[in-house]
Amino acid sequence: MNANEKIPGIDPPVVFNPYKHHLGFLKTRIEKWRQQEWADIEKELLNIGNNLIDLYCGELTVDEISRQCLTFAENNHITSPEELASWLKPMKFRKTELSDKSSWVIKQGMDTCRFLHIHPGKYSPFTLRVRGTTLKTVVALKVFKIQGKGSGEILGIVNKIRIKNLGLSPVKTLEKGKGIDRLWNIFNSP
Repeated sequence: MNANEKIPGIDPPVVFNPYKHHLGFLKTRIEKWRQQEWADIEKELLNIGNNLIDLYCGELTVDEISRQCLTFAENNHITSPEELASWLKPMKFRKTELSDKSSWVIKQGMDTCRFLHIHPGKYSPFTLRVRGTTLKTVVALKVFKIQGKGSGEILGIVNKIRIKNLGLSPVKTLEKGKGIDRLWNIFNSP
């Protein structure tokens, strides 16, 4: 991901996309995005994609995650793309556990300078599985400082933002404790 070069704390050889894998990073970005034009925000939101993803919601920062994965690689003598490929064989990925007991997937990155691709493990502690479209919807709601006022009223606002700003189809309902509602509550917690 080219955006890694612009994100402090993600040094080569690590590849990590905090746009789709780190709640704390997104909360910080939302504050910055509130000062920007939507067209610029929209470009950055492309980093999230639309697929099912794992979002880390724990206390470790992007920098701490990157450093701990890098230390793990160094301790296991994984200092080149070739060494990583050898370490991974015969699998396509392996996992490591970080200091907070969260599980992280390590796989081969596409770039020779950034070959250590990491992301949260599926169903790992402090990790939530969400759709990319759901994540983009909640981020947009937060950027526009939308306040929840009841599911009927908020549903109209959600769909207006999904259609107009995100190019997504509308949702029929906002089920309490699921999807957009669940993620909205997570973004609103301290």
